[in-house]
Amino acid sequence: MILVILAFFPTERSDSQCLSSVNPVGGSNNLLVLEPNSVRLIAFYRYNYGDRYFEGSHLSDFNLIRNANYNYAGAIIGYGLADKLTIETELGYFFNKTQNYNLEPSYSLVGRGFSNAVISAKYSILKNNEKRFFISASLGPKIPFSTLPQVRNGVELPVEVQPTVGSYGGVAQLFMVKELPSTGTRYFLTSRLEINARNRQDYRLGTSVFTSLFYSRHLMLPWLRGDWTAILQVRNETRSRDKTVNGWKESSGSTIFYTSPQIVWTIAELWNISLMCDIPVFQYFNGTQLAANYGLSLNLSRDLKF
Repeated sequence: MILVILAFFPTERSDSQCLSSVNPVGGSNNLLVLEPNSVRLIAFYRYNYGDRYFEGSHLSDFNLIRNANYNYAGAIIGYGLADKLTIETELGYFFNKTQNYNLEPSYSLVGRGFSNAVISAKYSILKNNEKRFFISASLGPKIPFSTLPQVRNGVELPVEVQPTVGSYGGVAQLFMVKELPSTGTRYFLTSRLEINARNRQDYRLGTSVFTSLFYSRHLMLPWLRGDWTAILQVRNETRSRDKTVNGWKESSGSTIFYTSPQIVWTIAELWNISLMCDIPVFQYFNGTQLAANYGLSLNLSRDLKF
């Protein structure tokens, strides 16, 4: 019965767009192309939580959803196909996408499953070893693991808890890296554009742009054992409005700025383990939407040469 009530509830004011997508792993592990016949493996886990609504850039007293969270695991696999060309595949799985409602009795909606795959070709545009300046770019399709929406008790789950919206799309990325070996410092800029087509229900997610500026410094402290690197990331995520069969969705689309400190531990020059925390410092939403409080990511990566 509650599912039936929620199906007809005016969900224009209960969106949680910022909890509905996951960007790829942070850090510098997958920025540049690989050497020919080498493989890069990246596995990561991400948790995100939100329990407050925003209207524009201000907190709202709207409280249909008490809180929302997701647990997500992903992988990025890269292969050096040629001197300047790397092929990469991104995969992801939601263990849960949960919305807990302010209803009596208590009620939750949960979706789970595989999200999307991205298969991209990454090309080295510039490689200046003397000045330690590098630029690469990638392009590829985004493919949903399913084009059918998940259903619970005969009612289709809202788009915010679906593991995938079920639409095809495209992803373009740009990576710029500047290194200062004398100080163990790196600066890098990344930008990712995601464009989505309509799904079977004639729903289209808005275009997303993720832009990140990183400052990375190798930690050379006598009391610190092992190989450690500190990274500070400032990231902007901009999403345009979604479009439904009835037109533009009012409560969708946002602009969010995060600061994301990260610590990386390199083991035997083979394995990289990193922990990252996403902290929103500014959030603006069209309409009224559930906003993120924080996100945590644990990443593991390794390059293999054959």
